[in-house]
Amino acid sequence: MLYLRLGFRQTTKLKGMKFLKWLLIIIVLIIAIVVIYGATQPSQMTVEESIVITAPASKVFEEIRDFKAWDEWSAWSKMDTVMEQSYEGEMGKVGYKNSWKSDNPMVGVGSQEVVEIREDEYMKTKMLFNGSADENFASFTLTENDGNTTVVWDMLGAETPFYARIMNTIFKPMIIQSYKSSLKDLKLIVESKPKAIPNPLNLEIVDVEAMSIISIKDSCSVEEMSGKMTEIYTELGIFMGTNGIQASGNSLSMYYTYSPEKVVFEPAFPVNQEVTGVGRVKVSEMHGGKAIKAIYRGDYSGLEEVHVGIDEYAQLSNIELADYCWEVYLNQPGEVGNDELETHVYYRVK
Repeated sequence: MLYLRLGFRQTTKLKGMKFLKWLLIIIVLIIAIVVIYGATQPSQMTVEESIVITAPASKVFEEIRDFKAWDEWSAWSKMDTVMEQSYEGEMGKVGYKNSWKSDNPMVGVGSQEVVEIREDEYMKTKMLFNGSADENFASFTLTENDGNTTVVWDMLGAETPFYARIMNTIFKPMIIQSYKSSLKDLKLIVESKPKAIPNPLNLEIVDVEAMSIISIKDSCSVEEMSGKMTEIYTELGIFMGTNGIQASGNSLSMYYTYSPEKVVFEPAFPVNQEVTGVGRVKVSEMHGGKAIKAIYRGDYSGLEEVHVGIDEYAQLSNIELADYCWEVYLNQPGEVGNDELETHVYYRVK
């Protein structure tokens, strides 16, 4: 019986040794496979994702260059909304830096610093993680076309030893997903912002004060405008001189309809004294209120473009205009050269 017990124990021990031997072989094989696989992988992790945003490049770049704005769209910022953050340097310049510290292992401790930047086109950052001196780089490239901006966000990781490259394979899908979700949120934020209205004429909304005017309303074709204007202003001048009336400001003209065949207009002078109209010389009150104002300098032939520009701006801005406009002439032909003529154009806002 003792012999049988000893034999059983020895057999069990041998079986245990065999199990450990095979377990060790399996572990060695797994390590070998990992090392061999790692040796065949790139030494640096690379990631590249892109998205098209319906907005000018300048608007997209505003969100990218400002690290403080990343809290709204970066996937890593959303992983820890209370992490410690600090900022150094001037935004939009080389040296601008964001450092962070988080208890979330997916965020950890690190920093990113701008190392290259071109306004509205390109930004490259150097990234350091968890106290390591190994440098990682990321860049944004913006390309605008017909009001749309393609954003390409790429990353080039630090050099990785061959035995650790398996970690790049594990983490890369997570980084890709974070890139995709971040770009998607960046798109939503930029596209949800109010769109800037083109304003090449530097138009502004102003408050216009009420004023009394004496005027003559008439009509003619565009070709006859110059002669008809001279005729009416002469008639108004004679009326004012005869009645001892002084103009209180620059000459102006209101416009009601405009086409090549017929222009209905009303040349006038502002006055600040009591006047009684005679014949076709009328005295009336121009009401105050809001108006779109343009300042134009140059020959009168260029004023048509100003009027078209104001109308386009009003439509894009959803501003409803009154049914007439007016021009104020700050100087006159003969006083200055045609290129120095200054005209202020007003469109009343309803």
